[in-house]
Amino acid sequence: MSRDAQGVTKTDEEGATPGVDEPGVESSATGPELDEVATLRQQLAEMETRLRHVSSAYKQAKDEIESTKQRLERNAAVREEIRRAEVVAAVFEPVENLARSIRPVAEANAPAAEGLHMVYDQFMAALHGLGLVEVGVEGERFDTNVHEAIHSQPVTDPASDNVVLSVFSKGYRAGTKLIRPARVVIGVFTPPVAEA
Repeated sequence: MSRDAQGVTKTDEEGATPGVDEPGVESSATGPELDEVATLRQQLAEMETRLRHVSSAYKQAKDEIESTKQRLERNAAVREEIRRAEVVAAVFEPVENLARSIRPVAEANAPAAEGLHMVYDQFMAALHGLGLVEVGVEGERFDTNVHEAIHSQPVTDPASDNVVLSVFSKGYRAGTKLIRPARVVIGVFTPPVAEA
């Protein structure tokens, strides 16, 4: 390394400034060169800090977008379930009326009743496709959320207390919406009377 007539430091043939670019070599640079190196290091540190902030902000924005997308998908699924339940509820009663009309027709005209029963089965299959589910089966615990007790019957077995003994009419639910509760007979435990 040498200085020319104006005092500018010259580099060696590879372009490195000895004492500045070489690790472990003490710098023989003078005041203006040291100021320039310090300024560049400060600018580099500022740029690295800014890059970390921008990267952090980008990751946070990306996470928020993903979270919003998942929330919107959940909300859309809930709205779809509610819409299906409303459709099922609107069509359910006329389908039940169709089922009730089959019995009287069967006595007068069996082929017509068979045709009505086929239509009823098609309606029920379509409603099941929209999410209609039967609720209320014999042997399950009585649940006021899905059952309506129309009668209670004494039982001597404590395990049969508050249990559905028979189903008078099926209940239906679509999604989380109860269309009609199951009308059931439940057991009520009555301990045997001791003889005196």
